[in-house]
Amino acid sequence: MATDLWGRDLDPLERRLLDVYVEMKALCAEDLPPVAHANLRAALAAYSNAIVGLGLEYEHLLDLGV
Repeated sequence: MATDLWGRDLDPLERRLLDVYVEMKALCAEDLPPVAHANLRAALAAYSNAIVGLGLEYEHLLDLGV
């Protein structure tokens, strides 16, 4: 089972939130139509605030082009 940044096991809801985040990052790497890509990047930037705030993951989205 995955852990958060403090080493605690993720509960099922936190796991789902993190799975969505990982999938959104993967979609950003795809060759999407411009409008879809721009809106997905904007959504990912906002969603990452929840992920970082919960301590599920920490990374600079600028490294991913977001």
